[in-house]
Amino acid sequence: MKFFEKISKNEEFSTVYKLGKKWYCDGIIVFYLKCDEQKMAVVASRKVGKAVIRNRSKRILRALFSKIETEIYKGKYIFVAKSEITQFSFSKLERSLKWGLKKLQCLK
Repeated sequence: MKFFEKISKNEEFSTVYKLGKKWYCDGIIVFYLKCDEQKMAVVASRKVGKAVIRNRSKRILRALFSKIETEIYKGKYIFVAKSEITQFSFSKLERSLKWGLKKLQCLK
C-alpha cells in the first residue's frame, strides 16, 4: 500500500458503496469508484468471525492488494471480507481477485 491512502471518513465509504461498482469474488466483495485519488479500505464485519479471524482476513486482503496495487487504475477501492475467506488458499483468492478486478475494468 505504498501508493494508496486509507479511506477513513464515513462519507467516502457511503459514496463508494452507493456510486461505485460492486463485484463478488470467492471470499471477497470488491467495491470500486473511479476517481483521481488513490484510496483503499479493508472491512471485515463480525459475521466473518471473532477478532483473531477478522484481523487475519484483513491481513490477507491487504497482502493481496499490495501484490496487485501497481496493476490497477486510480480510484477508491473497498474490499469486504466474506465469512468463507479463510476456507480458500491465498493463490485462489489472488486469482479470484484479479478476475473480479478485470470484470470491474480497473486492471491495466
